[in-house]
Amino acid sequence: MNEKHNNATYNRPAGDRVIDAPSLTMNLPAFTRQIKDEDAWHKNDRNSLTVFKTSEMTIVLGGLHKDAEMSPRKAEGLMTFQVIEGTLEITTDILDTTLYSGHLIVIHKGCNYRIVATEESIYLLTIANVKTPGA
Repeated sequence: MNEKHNNATYNRPAGDRVIDAPSLTMNLPAFTRQIKDEDAWHKNDRNSLTVFKTSEMTIVLGGLHKDAEMSPRKAEGLMTFQVIEGTLEITTDILDTTLYSGHLIVIHKGCNYRIVATEESIYLLTIANVKTPGA
């Protein structure tokens, strides 16, 4: 298996990094510092960084400023949101809950959800592209 890289972009000129390899470690505190040091964090209500990506799974480290909202959307795969820092209010089709640092929620594919940061927050989002049985 070859390594897969995320190319540098205008917003991340030093952004060339490995996002898939036979074995890959991620320094989440360093990525968190990177997110908070970038212009996007200072100019917008959020910033994120894809830290792993294959056709089966994507992992994104993201940050939301206080009162930032991820507008209502439908889960595109089996998802988890783990709060690393801060507090997130999450509303799904059947649940309203508050997640604090160290908490995690699982949201199934097709479920509607909305997220609001009640304070500056860092989260780890994992999306697994699970095949539906019989499909």
